[in-house]
Amino acid sequence: MIKLSLGRKIVLVIILIAVVLSGTCIFVSGMANRKTMDKEYMITADSMAWTSAVMLDGDSVQEITEKVMEIYRNSDIKLDNTQYEDPRFESYVEQYSHLMEDEDYIAVQEQLRKIQDVSEVDCIYTVCIVPEDKTAVYIVDGAYGDELVPAGCFDFLEEESIQYINTPEKGLPAFISHTEEYGYMATAGAPIYNSSGEIVCLSMVDLSMSEVLAKENRFLLALAGVLLILTFIICMIAIVCVNQSIVKPINMLSETAKQYGQKQSGIPHHEFSSLNIHTGDELEILLKSMMQMENDIDSYIESLTKTKQQLSSARQQADDMHELAHMDSLTGIRNRLAYDKEIIRLDEEIQKGLCSFGIAMIDLNFLKRINDTYGHECGNSAIIALSQLICEVFIHSPVFRIGGDEFAVILKNHDYNKIKCLEQRFNQCIATFRADTSLQPWEKISAAFGYALFDAETDSCADDVFKRADQKMYERKKEMKAIRK
Repeated sequence: MIKLSLGRKIVLVIILIAVVLSGTCIFVSGMANRKTMDKEYMITADSMAWTSAVMLDGDSVQEITEKVMEIYRNSDIKLDNTQYEDPRFESYVEQYSHLMEDEDYIAVQEQLRKIQDVSEVDCIYTVCIVPEDKTAVYIVDGAYGDELVPAGCFDFLEEESIQYINTPEKGLPAFISHTEEYGYMATAGAPIYNSSGEIVCLSMVDLSMSEVLAKENRFLLALAGVLLILTFIICMIAIVCVNQSIVKPINMLSETAKQYGQKQSGIPHHEFSSLNIHTGDELEILLKSMMQMENDIDSYIESLTKTKQQLSSARQQADDMHELAHMDSLTGIRNRLAYDKEIIRLDEEIQKGLCSFGIAMIDLNFLKRINDTYGHECGNSAIIALSQLICEVFIHSPVFRIGGDEFAVILKNHDYNKIKCLEQRFNQCIATFRADTSLQPWEKISAAFGYALFDAETDSCADDVFKRADQKMYERKKEMKAIRK
């Protein structure tokens, strides 16, 4: 058996520890950073998709979507985005070229680009899902120049998205994809609703991860190089300089190195700096090299801490965007998305037998007449005024704007018990508005009110209550002679 000298044994121990520490550090930090990064990018992509869906004009999106899909369904050929070299591709795209000058297309594209230009996303666009083909047909793309995908082109759905084809209200939850052309990309989609509350297509967001991943890889390679160089230097010094006259100091270093990995991780280490070795020879140089490695690792730990703080800030921004996605941009109250989630929660309570609630429906009368006569700004003022009145009357209940001129109130607790009084107060306020001669015509708001309370004997879900409330509101509208024509 070959016996190694104490000096060479110490060198081997140092090599082993350095390699294990550096390899573990690089691997663990790389995996942790990647996992955290993927999660944050998916959260951001989801939030931006839902936010853009809320900000887009659903009626304009519906108009251009119907035009694109009519051509798509009547086309004899259908080519996806990967078939751009096909001789028929140019003629296929030419079928949709006139839509690029359509006023609805231009309006939606401008909205997409405004959102895209003020956010960190790479591209925002709208698509229409074709369930039978498992494809997503491009409607309007917010990209510029050669990056713009023409209307009518389509992509096949990713495996992660196919399961959501039959639940468009859920959109397409964020997923990470990788292609040679675009690299790593976080993609998410959210449903776009028209003024009638119907889903017309999806708002999609692409968030490129390639640049930040490239920076992370360069950093890890640089760190590996530094640790490799330091390990090489330490080994060379140990091989040349370690001898029998420095057995005790080497044992001290060896013991310190063995205990290094047993200390609490995630905090700076000063074990090598605390050693009192001043031999004035190669062993002291070795100690200084170990101290340098320790400082480098401490610097890396500090860098990781800063990265964690930055990611926490990004998470907070994503939470803020999520909150905006549930808020109506005109009135500041909760929107249709928030209402749908509340209905789901009420259905869960109904199943548990713990539910006591009602739903009130309010519809602004004559909005179209106001818009046509006085302009949309006055129409918006009427919507805001009605929203404020509803919030003042039903101060103990959540208020939602679920359509262009429709509002819903989930009646609970005090408002649930006092609904008849509140209905009377609401109608009195409306009458006061109508009778006030000092107000402009659009300020004299008129609205129909109807409500229904949950009845366990007849109602199986919250939507049953909604339908009864909507019917009573409609009957009230007929009484007021405010039926839409």
